[in-house]
Amino acid sequence: MNFPTTKMVTKLWQRTSSKTNFTVLIASKSPAISAELEKQLSSSKLVRVVGKAEENEDAGLLTSEFRPDVLIIHAPTFGEPSVDLLSRLVHIHPELKTLALECSPDHVRTCFIQLTAWGLRGCICHWKGANELIRAIRTIGNGDVYLCPVASHALVDAYRDMIHQLLGEEA
Repeated sequence: MNFPTTKMVTKLWQRTSSKTNFTVLIASKSPAISAELEKQLSSSKLVRVVGKAEENEDAGLLTSEFRPDVLIIHAPTFGEPSVDLLSRLVHIHPELKTLALECSPDHVRTCFIQLTAWGLRGCICHWKGANELIRAIRTIGNGDVYLCPVASHALVDAYRDMIHQLLGEEA
């Protein structure tokens, strides 16, 4: 029986492995929050912060200039992601993926599915630190969706409500 050599395995892994380095743009109207996010992200060699936006216009300009892999929107200070904002940013940079940080479960329930068409790929409702943040960036940066447990429950609850409404109308 022939087993693959280390060289063969390494080449196969390199062809199928995911991206390992990500550029990030932080959107927050709070300089203290932006600084804390940048500090937490700097602990990882996988992530490099390329800019910090305090206004929608800044987000557009910095997205155009740096073309980051991931945009982190700190919802309490910058505002919940909207179709208007995300559609403008995706028009500038179609590969942009967005992570909503500290978004409300109600926003997840009402908007997540609609906003995925405009680049929203993840939600963290209760930001707990660098590990989850870096895991979320890696996940959405590689094209997958990241939902914290609270966001997952909110999305499942919204789906259940939709099914109940549909069944109620048909019955």
